[in-house]
Amino acid sequence: DLLTTIPSRRPNMAYTNTYALIGAAAVLGGMARMTISLTVILLECTGNEQFVLPLMLTLMTARIVGGLFNDDLYHIHIHLKKGVHFLEAELKSITRHHRLRAADVMGHHVLFLRPVEKVSMIVDLLKNSKHSNFCVVDTENGSVLYGTIGRHALTVLLQQRAFGPRSDSTIRKDYIEVGTEKEIFLQIVQWDVIEKDYVKNPSVDDVNIRPEEYNFTVDLRPYVNIAPIAVQEFA
Repeated sequence: DLLTTIPSRRPNMAYTNTYALIGAAAVLGGMARMTISLTVILLECTGNEQFVLPLMLTLMTARIVGGLFNDDLYHIHIHLKKGVHFLEAELKSITRHHRLRAADVMGHHVLFLRPVEKVSMIVDLLKNSKHSNFCVVDTENGSVLYGTIGRHALTVLLQQRAFGPRSDSTIRKDYIEVGTEKEIFLQIVQWDVIEKDYVKNPSVDDVNIRPEEYNFTVDLRPYVNIAPIAVQEFA
């Protein structure tokens, strides 16, 4: 009311509800750091197109000034929530780390699987580690990196019982031959089956495996990503 009672040649310089709207926009903009979406929402609430420019200027200013002090509210909530790994868009440069190599920060005790692995090894690895992806190393061929396979794919393979009683398996079209004496064949699990319940992330604790099946083997070769992103140790 003070602004409306200031003596001036132009009475009613601005209505108090206009300042209230701009102030509310500034608070919301500083909290959420949104510009266009908040402008549209506030315009729909007021129904006055004359507020487009003031709202845009206010929200842009609130976004810039707020960014100088801290992150937005949703960004802060991501860091507060446990178990959510968030990669920043830009990493802060630390001078003392400029000469670090990949070998200086990499883990030396790597958890890996073989191209043809026992069910017991896969179950043990899934239960005792929190990795979402595992290396597949060909230990019989110079310990070279064969590829990578995800936790989700491994769990689905166990659920689909894609394992057999022998380890000398060979791939034949859409089937995996796991035995030559009795001509045992296992159908390859299709990729759409593996990705069907990707969001649900099934747990290995929900997979029912009989005691005698722990010595069976799984041929991971049809399901391995053979072109993973790799970093040299001296990079």
